[in-house]
Amino acid sequence: MPPLKLLRHAPADAVSRLLGRTEPIPADADVVIIGGGIMGCSTAWYLARANLKVVLLEKNRIASQQSGRNWGFVRSLYRDPAELPLAAQALSLWPGLRDELGHDTGWTRSGCLFLCADEAERRSYQAWLKAASGLVSDTRMLSADEVTARFPHVSPRTEGAIIAESDGQAEPTLATLAFARAAVKAGAVVLEDCGVSALETAGGNVCGVQTEHGPVRAPIVICAAGAQSYRLLQGLDVSLPQKVVRSTVSLTQPLPPLDLPCFVGYGLGLRQRPDGSCIIATDAGTDIDLTLDSLRASRYFLREVVRNHKGFSFRLGKPFVSDLYTRLAVPKSARAIEPRDPDIVPNTHRVRDNLKRFAELFPAMPPVDIVKSWAGNIDVMPDALPVIDASWPASGLIIATGFSGHGFGLGPAVGSTLAALARGVQPKTDLTPFSADRFLRGAYSRPYAAI
Repeated sequence: MPPLKLLRHAPADAVSRLLGRTEPIPADADVVIIGGGIMGCSTAWYLARANLKVVLLEKNRIASQQSGRNWGFVRSLYRDPAELPLAAQALSLWPGLRDELGHDTGWTRSGCLFLCADEAERRSYQAWLKAASGLVSDTRMLSADEVTARFPHVSPRTEGAIIAESDGQAEPTLATLAFARAAVKAGAVVLEDCGVSALETAGGNVCGVQTEHGPVRAPIVICAAGAQSYRLLQGLDVSLPQKVVRSTVSLTQPLPPLDLPCFVGYGLGLRQRPDGSCIIATDAGTDIDLTLDSLRASRYFLREVVRNHKGFSFRLGKPFVSDLYTRLAVPKSARAIEPRDPDIVPNTHRVRDNLKRFAELFPAMPPVDIVKSWAGNIDVMPDALPVIDASWPASGLIIATGFSGHGFGLGPAVGSTLAALARGVQPKTDLTPFSADRFLRGAYSRPYAAI
């Protein structure tokens, strides 16, 4: 990939020469995309391939936030049925992406397995399979004996499992950068270190964005800014009930083959990578960092937090101080950009608990060492469904945010859908369940599942 950084400390003419252009940032575009995660980068690829003039703006680095920090699952299994058409579309795209993009994505059709720790979980998965009938393929329940026979490394006796054979995995950072590199080669301008401070409107229509390096005019703006989306949309008087939770992930040293699909069971999420190392994390366990901002829109979330209180840990510490500093010292116009590179601290207690769970689940494995741990800020919505909308609140604005911790695997399908919306083409998937104003209308329900 050619140099993409705008280098805030360098003069504009020097940056222009570095980038091989007459200007460091284009004055106009057909479409501006905010956010360098997999949604933004895949959209840039599909639009550039259609010969549109695309500018993607990222305040930090491509894949620096949740698109590079997630588990790497690519699944249809146990999703809200409303998401299953998108999941099916994504699963049809992932296998061909390496050849299409010219870069590795880490895709493997490994399957996905959720164990039933008790009868209640088994009934829940059976109910989901019935609700998803006709929307999934190669997905079925396994008996306890089938689990034992097929996955002998799993020690505890289960109540069975549910498996989706056609699901898979990909490498988050590789896949996101693959889309970005392909988009650049196809003609898109992808700029890092270029934060968007505001959306520009005229006569009720979006007409571009204001960045820290100057404006970019465009009739279409796609907001795929993850956990910062609600800040940008506040400038349009949009109250998006989006919150942020912190999720901790660890990487182990290479282990002998577990012969497992992507795996969830007994409180542990696990993906074994091709080199034998494992991504491990707490299943449905997150931390809520208490800040003044965390009280915003709390009425939408309070019931679910109380209902699933065992899965949440509330923390008061550095994020509270950082939020207070931002409110007191950072100009309001820059609050959609800062913190540019947030210090997201992993929860060491969860790391230790996950090692203990791993040892209990796979007692035949050698002792596990953690190579490193990290955390990510997950943007969540009250119903755990994303917002994908091109009809509200301003003409020319397309919103794609709130993927609630399970958006990575949908990335190619969402990018294709957003590109269709930007071109005025009817997308393949019905987006009604993902409307941005469903919360104002009360047209939403409680989350289908915890993950």
